[in-house]
Amino acid sequence: MAREVDTKGYVKLYRKAMKDPIFKDSKAWHLFTYCLFNATFDSKYGEVGSFVTTMDQIKDDLGWSSRVTVNKFMKILKEGSYIHYKTSNKDTTIYVPNYSKYQD
Repeated sequence: MAREVDTKGYVKLYRKAMKDPIFKDSKAWHLFTYCLFNATFDSKYGEVGSFVTTMDQIKDDLGWSSRVTVNKFMKILKEGSYIHYKTSNKDTTIYVPNYSKYQD
């Protein structure tokens, strides 16, 4: 079961996103939109555009079969500068650098 996400806000997506390379890769797009939906949108809840999770939580939320898949697509998004992340032995902090672009 996916964890509850605050659904009070909106995320903007532009039609031109269909021309972006990650749009053509369904798992990369799935992970990127997951990051957008989970990122903090109000500074009273933490750093805007970021969230803390675990690789296992991402795997479970997305219905993926392994952490290897999560790691692979996290690296793809990081290399493309779609996200930045820091992993410790407890959790992973994900930051979406252009998060304000997807907020109104």
